[in-house]
Amino acid sequence: MKLSVVIVEDNPLTVRSLVQTMDWNSLNCEVAGTAMDGESGKKLILETHPDILLMDIRMPQCSGIDMLEAVREEIPDSKAIIITGYDHFQYASKAIKLGVFDYLLKPIRNDEVADSIRKARAEIERSRVAAETELQEDTFRRQAQLLSLLTNPSQRGQGVHQVLEDLHLRFEAYYIMTVQIRGEETFNQGTLNHLERIIASWNLHAVPVLLYDAMVIFVMRDTQDEGWKSEAASLSERVAEEMVSPVCIGISSQGSSLHAIRQIYQQARQAMWEANLSPQQGTMITFFEPNDKRSHPSPQVAEFNQRLASLIEKAELSDESAREAAKELIELSGHQYSQLRAMIAMYSLALRNKFGAPSDLQTDAVMYESWFVTSPEETEKCLLRMCAALRSNTREQQYSLLTRNTLQYIKLHAVEGLTLGSVADAMFVSSNYLSALIRKETGITFHEHVLYAKMAVARGMLSDPRILVEEVARAVGYSNYISFYNAFKRVEHMTPTEYRNGKVRA
Repeated sequence: MKLSVVIVEDNPLTVRSLVQTMDWNSLNCEVAGTAMDGESGKKLILETHPDILLMDIRMPQCSGIDMLEAVREEIPDSKAIIITGYDHFQYASKAIKLGVFDYLLKPIRNDEVADSIRKARAEIERSRVAAETELQEDTFRRQAQLLSLLTNPSQRGQGVHQVLEDLHLRFEAYYIMTVQIRGEETFNQGTLNHLERIIASWNLHAVPVLLYDAMVIFVMRDTQDEGWKSEAASLSERVAEEMVSPVCIGISSQGSSLHAIRQIYQQARQAMWEANLSPQQGTMITFFEPNDKRSHPSPQVAEFNQRLASLIEKAELSDESAREAAKELIELSGHQYSQLRAMIAMYSLALRNKFGAPSDLQTDAVMYESWFVTSPEETEKCLLRMCAALRSNTREQQYSLLTRNTLQYIKLHAVEGLTLGSVADAMFVSSNYLSALIRKETGITFHEHVLYAKMAVARGMLSDPRILVEEVARAVGYSNYISFYNAFKRVEHMTPTEYRNGKVRA
C-alpha cells in the first residue's frame, strides 16, 4: 500500500526537485499535493491527511511550526519531516514537542530524504501492525466476555451490567437467534464468514459469536415493540436463502432484563433443538413458545415431548438411569444422530431443571460434547458424564450464599484478570476470609476456580476455527502462550490443538 506524502515548502526549486527527482515508486509513496505557504499547507493537510509531511519552517503567512501545531490534532499519526536551513535551538525544541519525526538541514540530498522516508515508513507500518493487533485482541477479549455472559446463569448483582458496559452493549430490549447446520456438518471458516456477512448486511445492532456448535446472534433493539418478530423472521429467511447447507434456526422471545440473558439464550437453543427434530428436509425456523402457549407442535415433537416427560419423571442421577435414558433416546431417534444430539441436549436440560441444578462448567462441557456423539456408546458415555456432573452440582447447592455468589462472579469475569483482592472487594469481605471459605467449602482454591473458568471460555473459543490458539490464549488473559498451553493441558488432559482437532470438524 502506497503512503501519501504532502510537501509544504516556499522555495519552488526545492519543491520541483523533490517532486521530480525523488524515486517515489521505489519508496512505495506518492505525492498527494504541494503547497507554497503555511496557510495553503494547512488546508491541504486537512484535506489529504497525509502519512508523511515534508515541510519547511520559515514560510509566508504561517510558519511551519504554527502550521503543524494547528493540524496536529487532525493528523496525530502523520510523520512530519522538517527540511530547513535554520538550526536554531528554539525551532528544534518546538519541533520535538510537536513530535516531529526528523529534522534535515539544507542543502539536502535525495538519498538523505529517501533514508528519512524509509525510516518513517517503517515506523508507520510498525504502528499499524500494533494497532491492528490491539484491535484484534480487543475483539477477541470482547468475544470471550460475551461467551462468559452467555454461559453464566447471570444472577442479579453479579456484575452483568458492568460486563455489558465493557462490551459497549446498550439496549432497551433484545432477542437471540441460534443457527446450526443440519446433519453431520459443523461450521467451517468459509461458512462462518458468510453468515457474519449476511448479518452485517442487515445493519442491525447485533453481535454474532460461535458458541460450541451454533452461531449465536445477540440482537439489540432500542424499543420493546412487537416489530422484533417480523425482523427476526426476515433475517432468518435471508439466512436460509443464502446458506449453502440447510440450517436449523431457533429464535427466543424478546427480553429486556439484563439478568435473563442466559434464560433467553436457552430459549433460542431449545427452539433450535425442536427444529432439528423435524423430519422435513431443508432449513427449519422455529420461534420459542412456552409450554402453556403452544398450539399444535409437529407429531414428532409432540411424541418426543411425551416420551421426554416420561423419561424425566422416572429419571435419577444414577448410572443405571443414565443407561436406560440413552437406550430410549437412541430408539426414539431411529439412529439419526443429528436428531439424537438434539434429544440428548433437551433431556440433559430437563434433567438439570428437575434437580434444580444451575448451569456450571461441568454440565456445560457435557452439553457441548453431546453435539459430537456418533454412536450408541458415545451417547451412553455422554449421559453418564451428565449425571456425574449433576451429582457434583447438587453438592454445590450446600455451599453458603457467599461461596455461590463468588463462584458465579468468577465465571462471569474470569477473563478480566481477576485477583483474590478484587473479588473479595466485590463481595464486601476480606481476602483471607474469602480464600479460606472457598477452600473449605469447595475443596479447591480461589485461583483454581479462576483457572477452570478461563479454560471453559477457552473451550468455547477453540470451537471457532478462525481464531488461532495464540489468540485464544491472549483473550482469556495469558500473554505467554506456553503458560496457556500448560494450564489447558493440566485441566483438559490434552493440548489446545488436540482439543480443537477432536471437537471441530472442517
